[in-house]
Amino acid sequence: MKLRKIKVIMIDAFKPEYLQYAPYLKSLTEKYQHGELDMGIGHWSGVDILFNGKSENIAVFCKTDGKSSLHYLKYFSWLKHFGGFGRFCINVLVNLPRWFKGYELFKTGNIPIDKLHTFEICVKRHAAKNENVHFQYFGELDNLGHAVGTKDNKIKMAVREIDADLSKMDFDILFSDHGMVDVNKIVSVPRTNNCFIDSDIARYWGTPAEIKAIKDKLPFKDGKIIHANKKFGDLVFLAKTGVLFFPNFWSRKPVKGMHGYDGKHKDMKAFYIIKKEGSAKNLKAEDLHKLYKQLIDERLKTE
Repeated sequence: MKLRKIKVIMIDAFKPEYLQYAPYLKSLTEKYQHGELDMGIGHWSGVDILFNGKSENIAVFCKTDGKSSLHYLKYFSWLKHFGGFGRFCINVLVNLPRWFKGYELFKTGNIPIDKLHTFEICVKRHAAKNENVHFQYFGELDNLGHAVGTKDNKIKMAVREIDADLSKMDFDILFSDHGMVDVNKIVSVPRTNNCFIDSDIARYWGTPAEIKAIKDKLPFKDGKIIHANKKFGDLVFLAKTGVLFFPNFWSRKPVKGMHGYDGKHKDMKAFYIIKKEGSAKNLKAEDLHKLYKQLIDERLKTE
């Protein structure tokens, strides 16, 4: 017998404080288990952990010891001379093979076109898109949060619209993948021939001497070195919450909101509701994974 799928809804960048603009969701917290969610550091690991139980991913792009799946882009580096049209073509070249494989699609932002072939996309199929899950997604708050920050009326209006849509939907688990932080400082970090500058994580590869030279130039009052898998960098520098690294490999101008900082910070907290009777209980992604697995096990026993 085929297992009845777990209904999962993800609201990208929904912060617990947004509940004040979401009367329907607020009403659900009066009877179901819910709370803040620590999704860890970086831009992808929390979702992977929720569905798979573990993840080493802190970013979308990384390095590989072997041949990159993007190696063919070295033949298209001339597209860097064609502005927005060239970037559009690169995005198509990157994502068309991924679309055929059912992988997650990604824009390449402001990544230097002549460097793209040296990187790898470490995210393949979205972790929620598996045979056990019926997955639905709301992405408006993430786009808005980057553009206008967390306090703008556009955020409040978007939350109310999402809340109205949710009142007509059913789910077993509802969660957000991260919060959103208002940018309060813009800082530049060293740029080398072998680096990847995310909006809040600067990553470098090189010899010990090269790494030492980079380390000497880092703004330590605005960030710290963290440990990560070497494919993400021989040196990984995480910004303090609220600090934006700019220029970076994603945006052409500074944004007003950002995420990917330490998941323990109150403004980085995500949110969840699981449809079982209970009260407020703050969790980590690993804890919510256990509840997700329990739902699957319960259905295996009853169906």
